[in-house]
Amino acid sequence: MNAISRSKFWRFLVQLTVLIFFGPGYQTAWAAELPLLRMAHGAFNEKIEALWMGVERGIFRKHGVDVEVVSTRNGPLTIQALASDEVQVAYTVPSSVLNAAAAGMDIAFFAGLVNRPDGNLVVAPEIRTVSNLRGKRLGIQSMDGGVWSMTVLALEHLGLEPARDKIALTPLGDQSLLAQAFIAGRIDGAYLSYGYRPLLKDMDHRVLLDLGKSSIPYQGLALVAQRAYMRRNPRLIDALLNGVAESVAFVKEPANKAAVLSSLQKNLRFKNIQQAEASYDALQWLYGSDMKPHLPGIQNVARLFALSNPRIAKLRLQEVIESEPLQRLEGKLVSRKLLSGASG
Repeated sequence: MNAISRSKFWRFLVQLTVLIFFGPGYQTAWAAELPLLRMAHGAFNEKIEALWMGVERGIFRKHGVDVEVVSTRNGPLTIQALASDEVQVAYTVPSSVLNAAAAGMDIAFFAGLVNRPDGNLVVAPEIRTVSNLRGKRLGIQSMDGGVWSMTVLALEHLGLEPARDKIALTPLGDQSLLAQAFIAGRIDGAYLSYGYRPLLKDMDHRVLLDLGKSSIPYQGLALVAQRAYMRRNPRLIDALLNGVAESVAFVKEPANKAAVLSSLQKNLRFKNIQQAEASYDALQWLYGSDMKPHLPGIQNVARLFALSNPRIAKLRLQEVIESEPLQRLEGKLVSRKLLSGASG
């Protein structure tokens, strides 16, 4: 065996070893490095599942981008990471985006994964009526995040106002910490996403409002980036959107339920699969087929935050939405359907 043959043999042996021990996905990555896109979120609930699933199943890599999902403590920290270029995309709520835009950051929504309110305002059992909530203490994640927005909008929907009705909104941390504080009786209530229902099932409590059944206009978690990055990297943004769309479809496909439940259990640190069922059920209607950012929902959140930040009132909210990436995605989907029809 000459030197060239020996070299080919050893290269083949290395590739075979990698394939056996790590699988075909690793071999593909070894053969060709994909561009990295880091995406941050400050939430900790089932609504992150499309991102987790896209990474775990190799869906993003299939579309040509290596996505790393990074968790931060809250929305403002997510935007800070975006502003410093530590991450390229944020998966966050309007409040953080609007404050950043009002401060001069050229930032925009380019896809909405959850375009409606959701979750429950849960309270202690002795709070039997809306008026009983006056003078009580509700836990929130931070003073300007998604949990705060949901809580204030829920109170407004019920005819309450925190300052007027002496309802203390106390920052305690993410929803897992809020649930623990509520169970321990340190707070009288909190907004909690549907995934926390199993934790409360053995506790005497009341659901004062199911936001998902309300008519409150709301933009939930959405994909956001700086416009300069989107313009420099349209192919990466397109690859990300293709991956997200496929991941959402994967989550909603009944045949994939076992895989989704397993992912939810792992990522949300549930003790068993049964605890993940509520999260799975919620995702089936939270994730929609239309990923266009919901302008009325953004306007409703802007109205709230303009009270404490007057610069938000001066924003042209239509300009905080970048529509081109979704238009490109929809154009490709139409072309694929036409080609499929022609070939059929």
